[in-house]
Amino acid sequence: MHTLTTSGDRYRRWEDTGAFTTHDAADAPTWAMILPPPNITGDLHMGHAYEHSLSDAIARRQRMRGAETLWLPGLDHAAIATNALLERRLRAEGTSRDEIGREEFARRAWEWKASCAAGITAQMRQLGASPDWDRLTFTLDEGPSRATRTAFTRLFDEGLIYRAERETLWCPGCATTLSDIEASETATGPACSRCSTALEISSTPQWYLRTSALAAAATDAITSGATSIEPDEARRDYLRWAGNLGDWCISRQLWWGHRIPIWYGPDGEARAFASDEQIPEGWAQDEDTLDTWFSSALWPLSTLGWPDDTADLRRFYPNDLLITGNDLIFFWAMRMNLLCTHLTGTPPFSRMLFHGMIRDAGGKKMSKSFGNTIDPLPLIAEHGADTLRFALARKGRPGADIPFGADDLRIARGYLNKLRSITNLAARLGCTWQTSRPSPAHLLDRWLLARLASALADADAGYEAGDLARTGDALTLLAEDDLSGLYLEARKDDLYDGNSDAIATLSYSLTALLLALHPLLPFLTEELAEQIGWSGIMDQEQFPAPMPPDEEAAAAGAQLRELRDAARSHRARQGFEAGAWLPARGEGIELWAELCRTARLTDADPQDGSRFRRLGGTLTLPAAPQLDDAQRRTLTRRLEEAQEQIRTLSSRLADARFVERAPAAAQQKARADLQANLRELERLTDLLALTA
Repeated sequence: MHTLTTSGDRYRRWEDTGAFTTHDAADAPTWAMILPPPNITGDLHMGHAYEHSLSDAIARRQRMRGAETLWLPGLDHAAIATNALLERRLRAEGTSRDEIGREEFARRAWEWKASCAAGITAQMRQLGASPDWDRLTFTLDEGPSRATRTAFTRLFDEGLIYRAERETLWCPGCATTLSDIEASETATGPACSRCSTALEISSTPQWYLRTSALAAAATDAITSGATSIEPDEARRDYLRWAGNLGDWCISRQLWWGHRIPIWYGPDGEARAFASDEQIPEGWAQDEDTLDTWFSSALWPLSTLGWPDDTADLRRFYPNDLLITGNDLIFFWAMRMNLLCTHLTGTPPFSRMLFHGMIRDAGGKKMSKSFGNTIDPLPLIAEHGADTLRFALARKGRPGADIPFGADDLRIARGYLNKLRSITNLAARLGCTWQTSRPSPAHLLDRWLLARLASALADADAGYEAGDLARTGDALTLLAEDDLSGLYLEARKDDLYDGNSDAIATLSYSLTALLLALHPLLPFLTEELAEQIGWSGIMDQEQFPAPMPPDEEAAAAGAQLRELRDAARSHRARQGFEAGAWLPARGEGIELWAELCRTARLTDADPQDGSRFRRLGGTLTLPAAPQLDDAQRRTLTRRLEEAQEQIRTLSSRLADARFVERAPAAAQQKARADLQANLRELERLTDLLALTA
């Protein structure tokens, strides 16, 4: 079997074998998503790392579900930012764009684009992102340029684009007009969000797009259900902005970008020419360029060959999903809906999912001025791409901001090490790659399969919702608590003795776990799978199928876990030595031998001991401290308070209105409070049981 020594080797194999490309399988369902094109203004940041990790996980899961999956990558020319960057360089050289001329300025801009694009795509590969690189598109490429010109010409001919003189924001630093949302409010007034220059109000002739009719159609796409927006806060923001949309100033006084396709005749007549039309002699093109967001608004169309009726357009438009930050609802998402819906009659997306912003560990916005930004590349170099991906995934809930710090990396690294340990042990025990589900007789084997089924269902639902925290939580619990924390310990002797049912159960469970984790941890899962005999491209494997429930086994395993934990807590409180075997008596305990093994108990009479009742079983252990009446009343009162909190929080989380309307942070707090009260209830129950 070929051994891949680095993540770079593995990634090159994925690319060389065409793992990320689409095929023309007529009978396969299709699924499409565009990558929000990063600006060609420098390295990727933590926001990109999160967005690309989230998008990559969802795209890989779609491949594993058998869909012809198009994740289409791109790069944006970022007109204002790139112009500002190049003009700073020119000033440092003691010259200016006016001195070097438009042609030389464009040459330098394309040169910058080439170097920056190479860096950005290399960084995405380091992270493990898996778009179809053969389709990498730049907003100033020939295809998008033709689409932009065609769209402008149609809108102009329909009377939706017009020129007017009115007051607009002007940035003296960037030497261009700006939209209101490109201004930052400071103590001294509005400033340019790019160069921080104080803005002025200037009355100048500019090009505008009438938005009222377009906004109505784009709004109807949402309210009719043709396009869903998640989470609900994003939907409310979208509809509020769409209902208050003014005409869009689409002209900029820049040299880098799509030049406005308007020509002026000798008599002053203004006319838009399609890309295949001949420009008459003596006509001069408008000097301005289009707002970057105009061409970006056509991205779902221009990347698939529009305005031509291409096979790609028929297969992949509309896209199934858009994933982008909630700061781009107005800037980009709404504008794509405006233009694409108007030009085709069909909204560009079936579903739009907006994520929150990366913040530092204390919840503060990351900013160079605050000195709290984090460069993802050194983190990948030190910890590996999968550690960073998993650390981000565990914090990623739809719409919620993501506080991120060193502890998140430490926890993720610990989980990856746990997976390595489990796989190493399984390989030593003789486990193999096994995708066919066994049918064991032993109750504990059945319990592990039941827990696996539950975790896989939860993980898959998390992928579907774009809630990677839910996916990560489910698969972390499965590996750390169920597989390593209970099953391997309770079934240890049988596994080491080569029990065929136990080996088959562990083989299948580990196989399914690695498959379910692959979209999150693409490098590590393949590496570990190879240790138990797998080879190939895991994106081409099938995502684990749903399994039927096994309520009897699930109940027996839950009882085992609760009684084991109760015994361990009792041991610690009583001061017994950690390694001491305690006499114990059990009644109604399904997995008695396994409980004795995991809690270090012997089947002997504990005499007048303490009784623990859990899920229909009773465990009696030796020794019991005596509580006086006052202590018992205090503990009982606190237990009742915990029970009341559990009832209240459970009711709140079961209320559909709370789930639909409450902010993600409030829902997360309610879940955390519920778990804390459940733990407190268990602790108090144990204390009171000691004198039962």
